[in-house]
Amino acid sequence: MRYSNPAPRRPDPAQTARGENAELLRLLVAVSLIVVTCLLVADRAAVWLAPSLPFSVEQRLAQTMKLDALAATMMGGGKPSPAQREIEAALQGRADRIVHALQLPADMPITLHYVDGGTVNAFATLGGHVTVFRGLLAKLRYEEELDAVLAHEIGHVQHRHVVQHLSRGVVATAALGLIGVRSASVSKWLIGDAQQLQQLAYSRDAEREADATAMLASQRLSGSTRGMVELFKVFDTLQRTQPGMAQIPWLQSHPQPLERARAAEASPGAAGALTPLAAPLNLSAKQQ
Repeated sequence: MRYSNPAPRRPDPAQTARGENAELLRLLVAVSLIVVTCLLVADRAAVWLAPSLPFSVEQRLAQTMKLDALAATMMGGGKPSPAQREIEAALQGRADRIVHALQLPADMPITLHYVDGGTVNAFATLGGHVTVFRGLLAKLRYEEELDAVLAHEIGHVQHRHVVQHLSRGVVATAALGLIGVRSASVSKWLIGDAQQLQQLAYSRDAEREADATAMLASQRLSGSTRGMVELFKVFDTLQRTQPGMAQIPWLQSHPQPLERARAAEASPGAAGALTPLAAPLNLSAKQQ
């Protein structure tokens, strides 16, 4: 009797293709899940790591991005006038008092910049740079109001809100710096340009923490939070009575002015005296 192997069955091309497609789909899904997981982990790690970065790293990023010249850039690159320099020096003097009152670390310097522009705004950015616009300064009448604004922005620096808000770009830029890649254009692409930096929208918790810092500074400097109360009442009135003031940049991401005024009124020493701003900071008096 003769035996022979059966002829091998030819695979069905359609069935083979379906099997390969299913395997490819499973592989793509697995890879996608791995990539998404890695991105989420990296994102959370960046948010967690950013506030832990040494402040010196933040300062180097600020230097790379030329934030020390931000005010000049926002005014078209021209040199400030003697009057503008005088205002900036006076603002720096008040900021130095606040830094001392808050007992900021010696390695966390605060640098004030003045922009001669009508925008009603002040903002803090990387490296302890705080910028105040003429438009905001012109709305203030008392030293205690100005101190409240400056202390609020300094609070964002002290509590690392700036670097945390920009965590993804900051961590990526810092990592590139470790391998020798330092570029202003790359930093601006990862972190943002001047326009974006002055429009940072912090969380409500961050804003309340900055307000609490301003209250503490106010109490230590003048024994009162009345300056904060008056400041927020001024902005509440402006928002209600002047159509163009409904979108004041300094208030865009903040709790409502009256809510903040009530919080300041509820703190100890809300009924203290107020000191009118003197030259060169009394811009509101010059407008009258």
